[in-house]
Amino acid sequence: MKKQYASILLTLTCFLGLGMGAEGQSQREVVMTVPYEFVAGGKTLPAGTYTVTRVSEDRFVGLIISSYETRSSVFVMPNEFNGYPADNIKVSFKQIGDLHFLSKIETANGAYNIPVPHSATVVAGVKQHGDMSASGTN
Repeated sequence: MKKQYASILLTLTCFLGLGMGAEGQSQREVVMTVPYEFVAGGKTLPAGTYTVTRVSEDRFVGLIISSYETRSSVFVMPNEFNGYPADNIKVSFKQIGDLHFLSKIETANGAYNIPVPHSATVVAGVKQHGDMSASGTN
């Protein structure tokens, strides 16, 4: 009988501990599922489920985007933070040709704008038009 009570007490303690841990992490972590390959921080990441974590309490220090599933991670620096809370967690991408560039992460704490490098947009534009040929007459 004592073993049964001890087992129930241990189970309840674990559930309470997990609930508190999840609540504490909700302020610093966002889980997102991306159905396609995307570019973030200059690195191409495969489709999958990713966790976005703030490096520190300072919102401009950076974000780590990582996936245990795909064994991929990247560090990104937001160039702007808007402190308005979002109703729903959203991730936005800027599509250039066939490439998707991570451009914004909206959380309950605010929105992080991720810069898309100008060179990346130029390279994507060149790849998109790379099969075109030019001809001229004199």
